[in-house]
Amino acid sequence: MKCDVLFINPGDQRRTYQSLDEEFTAIAPPAWAALLAGRVRGNGHTVALYDVNVEGWPRDGASAVLGGYDPQLIVLMVYGHQPSASTQTMPAASRIARDIKAFNKEIPLAMGGTHPSALPERTLKEEAVDFVIQGEGAHALDGLIRYLKGKGGIGDMPGVWYKEAGEARQAAAPARLRNLDGELGEYAWDLLPGLDRYRAHNMHCFQDFERSRRDDFSDVRSPYAVVYTSLGCPYFCHYCCIHAVYGKPSIRYWSVERVVSWIDTLVQRHGVRNIRFDDELFILDPKRVERFCDMLIERSYDLNLWAYGRVDTVDDRLLRKLKAAGVNWVCLGIESANARVREDVNKRIRRDIGEVVRKIQSQGMYVLGNYMFGLPEDSLETMEETLASAMELKCEFVNFYTVMAYPGSQLYERFSDREGVLPESWAGFSQHGYETKPLPTRYVSAQEVLRFRDEAFHRYFTNPTYLDMMKVKFGRKILAHLEKMLAVKIRRRILEQ
Repeated sequence: MKCDVLFINPGDQRRTYQSLDEEFTAIAPPAWAALLAGRVRGNGHTVALYDVNVEGWPRDGASAVLGGYDPQLIVLMVYGHQPSASTQTMPAASRIARDIKAFNKEIPLAMGGTHPSALPERTLKEEAVDFVIQGEGAHALDGLIRYLKGKGGIGDMPGVWYKEAGEARQAAAPARLRNLDGELGEYAWDLLPGLDRYRAHNMHCFQDFERSRRDDFSDVRSPYAVVYTSLGCPYFCHYCCIHAVYGKPSIRYWSVERVVSWIDTLVQRHGVRNIRFDDELFILDPKRVERFCDMLIERSYDLNLWAYGRVDTVDDRLLRKLKAAGVNWVCLGIESANARVREDVNKRIRRDIGEVVRKIQSQGMYVLGNYMFGLPEDSLETMEETLASAMELKCEFVNFYTVMAYPGSQLYERFSDREGVLPESWAGFSQHGYETKPLPTRYVSAQEVLRFRDEAFHRYFTNPTYLDMMKVKFGRKILAHLEKMLAVKIRRRILEQ
């Protein structure tokens, strides 16, 4: 199959998640690559999409893959399961880029995504690529394709970085999308190997485990899709890197009608039930969310949806409709129980966290609480305060993260010039990898932060009151699953030194 553009979604699940990748992590379809592929195809070009996380990258990957597609342009989109996961995907993207250039150095190769957008000049200099796409990429790709076909000039490539006489140059400033429905309106799901090859996070399907017939619950976790309904975020938390792609703090929406049409396609053509909304803040505009819920309720789909919100953006009046529309999981960025620690990174919460969690749970929905250990003002005492608060709240699942100064974040700007503070390689930015090295705080070393996080994870998921709650809500199978999850031991280099 000869194509004009081949999109490649790079990844290395085993290196990123160690043994957790076998059963407990998600395998998410590359939503952003699918959106860009849909746009490029809609402009009349032939397009293919290769997902390394599903189809692998064999030793002779470049010859095996490129021989089948014969592309005129290759685009590596470096993203992960969440926006901050782009940097940890860079080692895989770098290896694939080198393989491609070793096989055929004449094929134009571009790299985009959150990390390349944050460090475009450095990425262009360090990686085996010809172009770096900074920003959202839609208009950049239009201009790059025209340029390679001899139909446009350098200045017509907004957001594209290129090399001239060995130096990095920016063709033009990145261009933001203004009309999402018109400019980025279709997912090219059909270019993927099948959405049944993807699986939801384990917790996303806890409520379905009792009816599963598989030990790994794969029959209720697949097929799986992720969808954006908005781009950006109006907030500016210092640990977040998404503005590297979207520019200034703001939010733009696809129309409710367009989003629901995507869900119609996923349900009716692909048999998808499990969907995660990848918006930074899905629960933000009450009127929009209510219209969206009403349209889904009318369709009576049996959906299992996961949506993100802030503690202080959850509108109590919407909760019943969210549940009726199929939202079973609401993810809240709690970060820390200590207000001073949160406010130091510009994360202010103006509502009682416990009250919001209980209101969500009272409607039959479940809460995924995101917490961070190792914020700049954290001490061992404040981290213990956060853990104690989490155990008291008893969210149905928690993510315990260590703080990373991701490229594109304000924390990266603050700490990138301090010797020995950041990881030595991009792999060190992985939360679950062997090379993981979190940011130290003013009071606690990186080793102490990571050790506390790993021990806190074990303490939370072995807490008897938590396990009793989980058994009542989800049945007996969940207890064996959690025990199996805890039995997976992930190694940490800095804790072995």
